This record gives sequence, C-alpha cells and structure tokens, in this order.
Amino acid sequence: MMKKILIVTCICFALFIPEIAVSGETSAHENDSKIEDMVVTATMTERIIKDAPGSVEVITEQEIFEMGADTVAQALEEATGLFMTTETGRMMRPSIRGTGNKHTLVLIDGRRMTPGFKDLTGLEQIPVDMIDHIEVVRGPASALYGSDAIGGVVNIITKKPSKILTLGATAKYGRDTYGDGEESVGSAYVGNSMGRFGFLLAGSYRDKNGYDMDGVTPDDGDDIDMNSAAGRFSYQLNGGHELLAGFEAVDRNFNGLRDLQNLDRERDTDDHRLNCFLEYDGKITPESSLMLRANHSWHENEITVDPPTSEIAGSIGDESNAERTLDQLEGRFTSRIFEKHVLTMGTEYIKERREDDDALDDYVETYSIYAQDEYQIFDPLYMALSARWDHYSDFGSELTPRLSMTYAILDNLRLKGAWGMGFRAPGFLELYIPTYVKQGKEIYEPNAGLDPESSQSYEIGIQGEYKKFQAAVTWFKTDIEDMIEPVFYTSTGSGKKKKDYYQYQNIAEASIWGVEFECSLKLPAGFTLSGNLAYLDTEDKTTGEELEGRPDYKGSVKLAYAYQPWGIRANVRVTHVGERYYADEDADSMTIVDAYVSKDITDRFQIFAGVDNLFNSGKDNYEAPEFFYCGIRFSY
Repeated sequence: MMKKILIVTCICFALFIPEIAVSGETSAHENDSKIEDMVVTATMTERIIKDAPGSVEVITEQEIFEMGADTVAQALEEATGLFMTTETGRMMRPSIRGTGNKHTLVLIDGRRMTPGFKDLTGLEQIPVDMIDHIEVVRGPASALYGSDAIGGVVNIITKKPSKILTLGATAKYGRDTYGDGEESVGSAYVGNSMGRFGFLLAGSYRDKNGYDMDGVTPDDGDDIDMNSAAGRFSYQLNGGHELLAGFEAVDRNFNGLRDLQNLDRERDTDDHRLNCFLEYDGKITPESSLMLRANHSWHENEITVDPPTSEIAGSIGDESNAERTLDQLEGRFTSRIFEKHVLTMGTEYIKERREDDDALDDYVETYSIYAQDEYQIFDPLYMALSARWDHYSDFGSELTPRLSMTYAILDNLRLKGAWGMGFRAPGFLELYIPTYVKQGKEIYEPNAGLDPESSQSYEIGIQGEYKKFQAAVTWFKTDIEDMIEPVFYTSTGSGKKKKDYYQYQNIAEASIWGVEFECSLKLPAGFTLSGNLAYLDTEDKTTGEELEGRPDYKGSVKLAYAYQPWGIRANVRVTHVGERYYADEDADSMTIVDAYVSKDITDRFQIFAGVDNLFNSGKDNYEAPEFFYCGIRFSY
C-alpha cells in the first residue's frame, strides 16, 4: 500500500504544480499533429492519416516510451478495437475487431515474417528498439496484402539510417508487488552517414525473473532472457535511387513449470529468429516510383521438458524442434496518371517451408499480383479500388477486391466507408502436422484438403476535428465463412489415459459486428484527455453461441500531461476489458490502471518511473501483477 501511495503522490505532484498550471505550455506536439501523420499501410502509398481510406491508428515512438513498453505486444495493448490474446506457448497475438489471432497480419516495414511455434508469431518476442511508429489498419486488407489480413494489419515501421550522428541508450529496472518478476532492460542505438552511405544499429537485452501468484503449477510467469540486434544500411545512388538493406535478430529463452500429462514439469524453450532483406527504391520519373525487394525470414525453436512427456500414440509433428523459413520476392510500381489517378501495381512470390526432427518437411508456394487505383473523383470525394489474386501451390487461387471511399463534408469533417473481402490460407499444422494440446489430452490431426477461410466486411464512419477536439465513430460488420476448426471424431483409453482425437475441417461460419469510438481533447494547463471504446457482438453460426475469447467491450482512457520548460511528462491510463465467453467458463471483466512520469535532467538525459496494473487487477484472467519500474534514457 505504501508503494501505491508513493507512486500516486509523485504523479500527482508532477501533474499539479501551481506554476505549471498557470503557464499551460506543453511539449505534446504529437497530439497537435496526430491527424497530419503520414501513413503507408492503408494504400501502400504515403497519405495523411485523416485522408487515408478506412480506419487507421498510429502509435508513435513517444507513446510507446510513455507506456513503458518493452515489446510490440505491450505497445498494442491500448489500441482501438484490438485485443491481445495469450496463446499456446504463452505467445501474445493481436485480434482486431474480434476476428481472432490468426486473422491479423503482422508486418515489419511491409515485410512478412515466417510463423513461429504452432504457426503463430508471438509479438512479445519483438522488441521496440528500432520502432519509429506502428500503423494499425482495422478492416480487411487482403486486397493488398493477401492471406491473414481478414481483421486487419499491424505494420511495424522501423527507423531509417541516420543522416547525422545519432546516439541513444535506455536502462530500466523493475519488480512486481510480490517481490518476484524482477526485470532488467537495456537498449542502445547508433547511426550516422558517410557520404552516400548511412547506417543505424540497435541492440537490447531483457532479463525477467518468473513469478507465481498462487503457488500452484503452472507458474504464472516464466523466466525470460531475450537479446536482440537490428540494423539498417542505405546507399544513395544517383538521381533519387536508393539501396536499403537490413536485419532483425532475436534470441529468446523462457523457462517455467507446466502441468503436462498430470505431472509438474519444467518447460525450457529457445526461440531464434532472423529476418534480413535487400530493397531498391527509385524515382523512375517525377510522378512514378519503383520498389524491388528480397526478404528472408527464419525461425527455429527448441523445447525441452523435464521430466520428458510420454510418447503420444501415432506420429505427431515435432513442434518441440522445428525450423521454418519464408522467402519473399516483391516488386511494386506506383505512378500518377491522368492527374487524378494514382495507380499501384505489384507482384509477389512467397515460399514457406517447415521441417522438424520427425523428418516432416513441407512447403507452400504463392504467386500473387495486385493493383490499386486511388482516384480523386472531385475535390471532396476520394476513392481507392484495389484487388489481388493469389495462387497457392496446394489449394488453388483466391481473388480479393476492396473499395474504400472518403467524402470531405467540411474541411474538418469526413465520412468514410469501405467494403472488402479477405481470406486466410490454412497453416502448416492445419494442412500437414498433427499436434497435441491441453497437456497431450487432445490430438489435432491435419487435413490436406482444407479450403481457405474467406470473409466479407463493411464499415462506415464519421470523423472530424473542432479546435482542440478530435473524434471518430465507426460501425463495422464482418462475416467469415469456411472457418477452420478442429472437429472431434474419436477417443481412446479412459481416465487419465484418455485421449480425444480431432481433425481440422472447414465447418464454421461467424458473424461479427461492432462500433468503435475514438476521441481526444486538449485541456488547459498542458493536459490532454484521450480514449477509445469498442463494442463487439459475435456469433458462431454453427452453434449459435458467441465466439470464444472476444470481449464485449474493450476501451482505454488516458490523461496525459506535458510541460516543456521543466521537461515533465506524465500520464495515467485506464484500460477496461469486458467479459469473454468460453465454453467451460466465462472470463470476468477487468480494469487495469497504469501510470508513468518522466523528467528531463538535461537536454540529453531523462529519468522516468511508472507502474503497470496499479491495483493488481485481473488475477483470475492471468494478468501480470502490479509492477513498478524506473530508468534513465540518453539521446544525442
């Protein structure tokens, strides 16, 4: 309790100093320019966010700092209409608009990553060292990006090589209210240019001890040891042409107790990931550009269990020791034609491969072409029409169109609408690899005859600004067909030795609709109040029940403060997650309170402190306990 009182007192002291209240100056310039942010994910071309079609949110580097976020998963926790789910292996995955964790495509600078353990890429494995900002596009984006973008896209935009000497470092330490979960985080970066050559290098480490709130297996949090490095290298050719190369490398180990096959066992996991790419960007003419890119993504996991689990009846894919690769070749041409049209055309080739210690070796190839026409019909009315054709080596082709329109009712008031189709191709496990879940009590068998999941979505919204107030309201609806679900067909054994067998099939249909609300208000004396709220209604058309794990409400409110002359910034954030339906037992709603405060010591040094989950909420939902942290940041 004394810790809570001390943290709240410090934050209130920073927020309510009389001299500051009189002045009312603020350095929170990012709030002023939020509607002027440039985004690329919605159309693959640069557009001001207020003019970009559909629903787009930008999470800035400064906002990530002020959340105390160490990973992309933490940086997305307060995003509108996005819910972070904890999946098998304790991986954190985003679900946009209730579509599910496999229906959100995650990119780094528009590049795909190979999936990880059980066909999932955990965002808690991606550090924030190199992030410039994150763009979240809500709504189907398969017309530009292909498979997995039924719910939307999370595009992690990284920093580019520096033109001048740039240095920075951060050190952070924290622990939870029980004295467990001790964490140390460090990161640093350096960048510069030498003539036509520029570079930016970054690295970080994260060391976090495990914790157990109830003293009963499994542990509530694992020991985590994560090291990462990333780099960007650019070379300026003549006449607006540039070569860009880069890499991201992450090594992560996590260790904790699990209840596996009715016995407490220690589970130790090593995750290794390497992404690398080479890209050419050039101005062919003043009105046209060309991008060519080769991308390689590699992932390997090694899992050991002590004492080892017994063999599962029948051959199963070895998810404990698997290697995955993704190779991507892409070309894209963009040009302005007939003054009012911006035409984008592209082609893409992807080869994904997976092999494991059981000698299971499979691959899937994809050939794609896509096109988009951005047409300024007349001054107030803008239209973006796009379509993509994907051909898979294993199960045929998919065509996904999308139409978006923006009508400027006034200079500061816009009406936006969109219709689009999306799809998700079956993953390796669903097609080829038998796996076991729930401590080996259930076995999911593959089905090489699966069809892709498909969707059709609609949305309409209005957004605008008036003086210091910004707001947006959006209604959306998504219908998903041929959802891939495991279907029970037999059991073997009895009692503790009983095993249930399932096979993946295209059986389910789902309907999802909801309303999103976002707003921001600049208050006097340097304060800003902002928030979002999403209401969700889901139905599994096969059973008539709600879809599992989707909250009926999810929203965030943030009161932020900034005073430039004294170099003080602070915020208090409240996030509410509503009830979630599960077949065995519903999950209760929870409300999480976080706080942050920082002070500039000099132009180069800043100290900061904060607390996550101030009132220790969400224990029944396996939410991490109350966590206090402090640190220092240097920049040049």
